[in-house]
Amino acid sequence: MQDNKLLTIPANAGQLLLEKGGVFLCHYLSADKFADFCKARGIIVNEERLLTFERLGMFSPVFRLRQPSEDVGHLRLPMQNNEWFERGWALDIAGGEEHWVPDEPNSDTVAYYSRFQIASLHFALSEYNLTVQMEEFLRAPSFDAEAWLRIGRRRFEFHGGHAKSVDRNRGFRPAIDLLCQYISDRYYPHVRSNMRTRQVSSGYAFDEWTTIDGLKWEWEEYAHAWKPSDAEAAFDLTPPKLEHAFRALASQQAWDDPLERWYDLMQFVSVDRRDQLRGAALAAETMKAGAQMLQRLHRDLYGVELPHTNETHRQIFVHMPELEARTDVRRHLEFVANRYDLNPRPKLTLFVEGPSEDYAVRHIFERHFGVPVGTLAIETIVLGGIDNATGTVEDRYRAILRLVDYLHHHQTFAFLILDNERHARKLKAGSHDAKSILHTKRYVTRPEYVKVWRDSFEFDNFSNTEIAQALSLLAAQAKFRSREVANCREGKAPGAALMALYRERVGSKLNKLDLVRVLVETIFSTKSRRPVTNRPIVEVLDRVIALAARNPFPQRVEDWEYNQTSTYLGKARGKAQPGVRRRLRPRVRSR
Repeated sequence: MQDNKLLTIPANAGQLLLEKGGVFLCHYLSADKFADFCKARGIIVNEERLLTFERLGMFSPVFRLRQPSEDVGHLRLPMQNNEWFERGWALDIAGGEEHWVPDEPNSDTVAYYSRFQIASLHFALSEYNLTVQMEEFLRAPSFDAEAWLRIGRRRFEFHGGHAKSVDRNRGFRPAIDLLCQYISDRYYPHVRSNMRTRQVSSGYAFDEWTTIDGLKWEWEEYAHAWKPSDAEAAFDLTPPKLEHAFRALASQQAWDDPLERWYDLMQFVSVDRRDQLRGAALAAETMKAGAQMLQRLHRDLYGVELPHTNETHRQIFVHMPELEARTDVRRHLEFVANRYDLNPRPKLTLFVEGPSEDYAVRHIFERHFGVPVGTLAIETIVLGGIDNATGTVEDRYRAILRLVDYLHHHQTFAFLILDNERHARKLKAGSHDAKSILHTKRYVTRPEYVKVWRDSFEFDNFSNTEIAQALSLLAAQAKFRSREVANCREGKAPGAALMALYRERVGSKLNKLDLVRVLVETIFSTKSRRPVTNRPIVEVLDRVIALAARNPFPQRVEDWEYNQTSTYLGKARGKAQPGVRRRLRPRVRSR
């Protein structure tokens, strides 16, 4: 990499940051708090070790404060004058220059770090932390001191030569940390986000040495007045420098993040939940925040959108989903949820006539198929409960096609089970030629997704004898005969005739839900001569399960478009486009 593409540390960087950038939102951390911050991220350091790093010149704080010779109160930030630096109470050591360092931690001095320095610290420790396999020393009768010395000598020689080879560019990574801190007041709320909302914390804070005077500071006003050119001038930025810095930090966080393979999902997780990560995953969150801020700065300065922070270190052949789909955050999240099979939206919505049919369906799912209906990604909707949403009695079933169209637009199969009454047959006929108003290349549905019983749920699925026995059980004191039920079946309105028969014999209204409860038990009775699988309702539900199982939600816009123009959701009004990976499987033929 050419030197003219390497970010460098500005002169007097510590003073620059304390005066003009990175003060309110990402507070500087004293050595003890920075050590705790690192430990939560799997980087084991303490004040003593940080002091050693500082003395060796391998990792420096942003600034160090010394006890003032007079009572001047706290150092107030942002800094209005250079008194603390001019009088030697504050040391600007962001550039790594040689400076006074105490022999050990004490109460007369304190070093302050930026949270974004965790990237440089992690990078440095990867070279200096040593892993030793102790079994090498346990094989001997006693401790093999010579073997221990050989390991130490080899590591010393390696690091001595390595340090000289990288000394020329040693300021590059610390410069990235400082730039991230400098721009944090402007961009940090954008990275404290779940892609839909963002968090802005208070600008006020204090400790034993400093006070951040942010009671009157408002982020919105600051962001509006922000000039990215100030950062460009302060760090002598160019497009190659800034892009290289971004790619270096983005690659580091991706390499170190144990959750990197799930980055597309993690970006939608709430900030509060991501803050509960631990170890390397939490460290990567901090590094990623820095990289995302650099990405936004590059866009504001040069009008170019750099790639996603987790897509810089690999070659992307097929974007999942497409880049243009990501501009709609809700749809982007939907495609990502589909990829992880986390979308809770039903893969099929089953419309039933009323509560009694809903009970029967749910009971059969649990007793025969062995799972609750929701486990198979199926939901049931009772049509009798949405009259107000679907219009008057006359257009009720016709209006429901608009809801079916909406569901199919979102690739949820819609299947209707209706009694043969009122306008059910009109709906069945209308489903043949109802055109979608949401997609110009398909019809609303397929006619076989509308099941209309020949008579009704009860008469189509149960014999006259079974219905008569159920009525007798409900009536307790009245006995019904199969011939009476047969007479009801032969009328123009079998359901109404059955209700009238019950009222005449018992003197009260027949509770249809109670009747269905008894009839459903008949399906599973050991006395029944009819196999469960021969019941029409079971055959219909078997088809419903197959449709839901063969409905993989799309992961890209291309997949969604193919499915919309295919013959699966509705009859096609045009030809489907080939070459898509995540397609619906062939539909189940109607029986």
